[in-house]
Amino acid sequence: MLESLLALEQQLTDSVVALVGSYGGLGILVGMFLESSIVPIPSEVILVTAGLLGFDPLTVAIYGTIGSTLGAIVGYFIGKLGGRPVIDKIGPYLFITQEKVLAAEQKFKEWGGWTVFVSRLIPFIPYKVFSITSGILKYDFKQFVFFTFIGSFPRCFLLAWIGVQIMQYREVALYVLGAVALLAIGYWLWTKRKR
Repeated sequence: MLESLLALEQQLTDSVVALVGSYGGLGILVGMFLESSIVPIPSEVILVTAGLLGFDPLTVAIYGTIGSTLGAIVGYFIGKLGGRPVIDKIGPYLFITQEKVLAAEQKFKEWGGWTVFVSRLIPFIPYKVFSITSGILKYDFKQFVFFTFIGSFPRCFLLAWIGVQIMQYREVALYVLGAVALLAIGYWLWTKRKR
């Protein structure tokens, strides 16, 4: 099942990248909406790709934040209307488990609404978990939307900016990526040989 889910994720990612390339801002908005709601695709791919394609980071941030916020609202209502049982039903398709929801609940107890903000702000955090958990906990909807919006904007801007920088300095980026790959391979060989 995991292999087929990963294959589906790759197909969806490829489709969204094509969507961004073909429809620009609207493609970014739709891609981020899908990513933030229920489709298991990484937002980083959408946003960095937009930067690689030459979109202005501010434009990407505006469209991306709107799409991300609208998609997060869908996740919120999935959690609010479905409660905990929804995690058992749709969680495996979104790579969300009861354990992840419990961990998110703990963060809410510690940080309150700032949990939503931080989950949106930091790349590579699976914020669908926090959207659904916000709904399950019936967290204040207006605050949820507010923290989602203000956390999504800098994330979208930063990732698009990274895409622009990679394109602008692609030769340097290739050398850096090559060096990182060589170091990783060297480390792997060294640890394998040590055993």
